[in-house]
Parts: sequence; structure tokens; C-alpha cells
Amino acid sequence: MTRQSPRKYHYRMKTYSTLVLSPRDHQGFYKAAGDFALEDLDKRASEHVKKDRVNIIYPFYQYGTYPRYAPAETQYYIPGSSIKGALTRIGAEEGKPSLTIDDIRVKNEDIQLYHLQKVQNLSEEDAPTEIDEFFPNVAVEVLRANSEYAGELFYDASRSEYKPEHYFREADQATRTKLKQLIQKIKEILEQEIKGEDRFILNELRNNVQAILDEPKADNSNSYLLILGGYKGLMLSVISGRDGYKSAIYLDKMNRLPHGLVQVTLERSSE
Repeated sequence: MTRQSPRKYHYRMKTYSTLVLSPRDHQGFYKAAGDFALEDLDKRASEHVKKDRVNIIYPFYQYGTYPRYAPAETQYYIPGSSIKGALTRIGAEEGKPSLTIDDIRVKNEDIQLYHLQKVQNLSEEDAPTEIDEFFPNVAVEVLRANSEYAGELFYDASRSEYKPEHYFREADQATRTKLKQLIQKIKEILEQEIKGEDRFILNELRNNVQAILDEPKADNSNSYLLILGGYKGLMLSVISGRDGYKSAIYLDKMNRLPHGLVQVTLERSSE
């Protein structure tokens, strides 16, 4: 029996919000060690970054190693494994996976420095809930919201009864369930003591997520909603069947959305 060659798919990815992808084995760039100076931050820092307070920079995924922070010369990329990590069924398969997803090269100008924002004091009964910087002396490289990229994946039909569309459809459904968990959690937070500006931001976060969930989607659509990268919190990482569980909430404060929310559109190659 002749074995078929893997089928090639093209896909397009659009970021709704900033994407945080920092390699775990990178210790970061340190100001005290001379890895960067204040002027190195000028072209990459978002308008909300307090540059004089930044002592550590955690980089986006990059090819090679760099002795200093040099974003203009750095080769950035989105690992294919990050997309595969969002496909729940792939993670449960044994042996060689049926899907291989190539990395995506990222343009330097689409990388931005950002202070992570977190909803603080969620578990503190005697402290008001507020949105504040998470480690204010740390800046993290992120891929900008509303960035669009294209990539390729390869599907080996001999290794699975599921086609790529099935993997992405299941991941889309799981993402939507997680986002509904987030909406429910925000509703609970808004019943607590919280200052006016942060209440407004959380309301916008809830409304923006709901608007994405409400976007019309045809039954035969080949576009899928995924959450990629880190700083998601528990409720955007797993599906829970219980209410009231504790989870951190990180947010893209500029776009009023959780980090890493992307749309992936599959296109079967004619090759």
C-alpha cells in the first residue's frame, strides 16, 4: 500500500490582542548587567511603558542568541508548537503527531514592549480589586494587536482519522467556553468594591469579548478562535465545571481583551 504524502495547508492568523510568547529558557535582558540602556527602549516601548523604571526585558521568541537587547537586528518568530499547543486533541494523541505546523517569521516592527497588567487582589477580602501593573520593573516583548501573518501546516492522513478542520473546530469550541468563563468571572468582580476607572475597563473587557463571541459564524466557516501564548490565567487555560474558583486575570489594557486572542483561517493548498 502506497503511503500518501502529507497534505499541505496554508493558514492566515490575525491577532485580536497582543500576543505574549516568551521562551522559558531565556533569562531576560538586565539593565544592571548592561544588556540594554534607556535609549534602547525608545522605538519599541508602547506609550504606557514607564521606561525609566524598566530593569528587565523578557523577549519574544527569537532565532539565535543576542548578548544585548537589539530588536532591530533580532529575528523573531511564532513557534508552530505554540499553535499546536492550543489544539487540545493533538496534545492527547500518542506517537508522532498527524499535524506539523511551521514557524512564522515576525516583522521586527510588529514587536512592542509592554507592561503586563493584572486584576489585583482577587483573593483579598479586605482589599479593593484593582487593575495594576504586574511587576512594574519588567517589560515584555509582545506581538502587536491587529497583526496579520500567514503560515503553513502539513497533515498526515495516515496517522489520524481527524482532518485539520476537526482539530481547529474543537479548539475553537474550547476557546469560546473559556471566554464565557472569563465573562462570568468579570460579572462576579463587578459586584465587588472596585474603583470607577477599573470598573469601566472591566466592563469594556467583558463587552469586547462578548462582541467577538457574537460575531456571525457560518457552519462551514474555516476560521477559528484560539488563545495562544502565556499570561492567560487558569480560566483561559482549562475548562472548569465549578463556579467561584480562583484565577488570575491578565489583560491587554490598550485593547481591552485578554492576551493571545487570535483568529486562524485554514486554506487547503492546491499543491
